Amino acid sequence: MDFHTIIHIILFNWKRIVSVTIISTLLLFLIFLFVYPVTYTSSVTILPPERKKDFGLGSLLGSGSINDFGGISSGMMTIASSEMYIQILKSRTISEFVVDKLNLKEKFDVESKGKAIAKLQKIISFDLNKEGIVKLSVDVTSGFLPSLTSNKDSLRTLAKQIVQSFIDGLNYFNNSKLSTKSKNTRIYLEHQIAETKVQLDSLESELVKFQQKYKTISLSDQMKSSLEAAAKLKSEITRIEIELSLLQNDVTEENKYYHTLQKQLEELKKQYNKFDTDRIDYLLSFKNAPKLGQQLSSLFREVRIQNEIYVMLQQLYYKEKIQEKRDTPSVDILDEPILPESQSSPRLFFSSFIGGIFIFIGLCAFYLFNDSKFRKV
Repeated sequence: MDFHTIIHIILFNWKRIVSVTIISTLLLFLIFLFVYPVTYTSSVTILPPERKKDFGLGSLLGSGSINDFGGISSGMMTIASSEMYIQILKSRTISEFVVDKLNLKEKFDVESKGKAIAKLQKIISFDLNKEGIVKLSVDVTSGFLPSLTSNKDSLRTLAKQIVQSFIDGLNYFNNSKLSTKSKNTRIYLEHQIAETKVQLDSLESELVKFQQKYKTISLSDQMKSSLEAAAKLKSEITRIEIELSLLQNDVTEENKYYHTLQKQLEELKKQYNKFDTDRIDYLLSFKNAPKLGQQLSSLFREVRIQNEIYVMLQQLYYKEKIQEKRDTPSVDILDEPILPESQSSPRLFFSSFIGGIFIFIGLCAFYLFNDSKFRKV
């Protein structure tokens, strides 16, 4: 069958083809308008999470010397990437959060929470571009005969609520899960501060009683210098001990950095112990002080040491509180979820037009097939 024959057959039957196509297209339009389920889509655009510099315990404890293991000792977490955001949003934990918050088990008209979660995960979609921007979309679909069985305003509102609840769930996950390590470090420091404060109060009280009993007030300048040096050494020893205690659960004792810290601690303890001997040339050792002065210097030393440790722990504590807030990645929104103004599916005129084209082609093929069959007979 050549081209001219095809054109001749179509033109010969064009009235029937066009009339059936128009009627079918109109019927298709009415089906899309009154029978076919409608879908409303709401979306949100999430900016990629920032990587934040460590200003917490690691920067203070390491004093600039921590390299690859600085993030471990500081309790600093790695900020989730955009891909991680998508995996978190896809997780059952977040879906369960959304289902419970919006009572989707009732709204989806399902028997169990598991079915509600499964249905929810089917209506969400994600798009990630090369800049790391994540787009989350939710499609809420009505049943057949939407004009009779569904409230379109409720569908639009539900689409927006689900998107917003996913963002709330992501923020909840960040606050409750991702900042755990920094939170544990802060709690540890709070415990250390409380213990140090009790010791400091007790020593200060004991010092006051000693001074009142023996009418002693001050020490010599040389002894004061020894006390200051001892207090600084003890503060440094405490700093390293805290860092080792934070590291021991994350690395093995064979770790190079951990081993280096242990050696530093041993050396500092040796230097500190020299203050109780007579092997210091440039400072007065506590052993060489007179008996009464030795008792007074011992009390002064303990008070000064505990005070240095207390001040250091307070600095670490407040820095770590700041770091805990910085370590909690807030979800930065580029485009907030909005109430969809029109349905995303079906597209009435476009779908009807495409359907009419296929009907037209199908009718042409039908008449060509019948004519070919007739010619063979």
